[in-house]
Order: sequence, then C-alpha cells, then structure tokens
Amino acid sequence: MRIRTAVATVGIAVTAVAGLSAPAQAAAWTNVARYPTMSKCTDAKQTYQREGWEAKCTDGGPAVYPRYLLWIR
Repeated sequence: MRIRTAVATVGIAVTAVAGLSAPAQAAAWTNVARYPTMSKCTDAKQTYQREGWEAKCTDGGPAVYPRYLLWIR
C-alpha cells in the first residue's frame, strides 16, 4: 500500500514538473474587424494597444473587402 502511494506521488510530481517545463503556447491571432483603409485600421489598432492588446493590421488583398484586417491576441 505504501509503495503504491509512493509511486503515485512520484508520478504526479513528474507530471507537474514536465508541465511546468514545457514552453507556453502563444495565443492565436483573432481577426476582430475589417477596414477600407490602412489608416483606419491603424487607428483602431492603436486603441487596442492602449488597452494592452497586441494588435496588427494586415492587407487581405484585392479579393477581400474591406481590404485591411485587424488582428489581436
């Protein structure tokens, strides 16, 4: 009985240490809005950045309208 408890305790400890040593996964970028001009997207991006979000604007290309995409994480 004591051996089983000791083995279980060691197993839990090893699992906890392995979980702590794994690198954190970066959060995925989420598209929150689209804008017709890059300047409007940049204005909105700065608003999110002031609130503490990491934000970026990307050009969706001519097939996407509105063309400029705002992403946050």
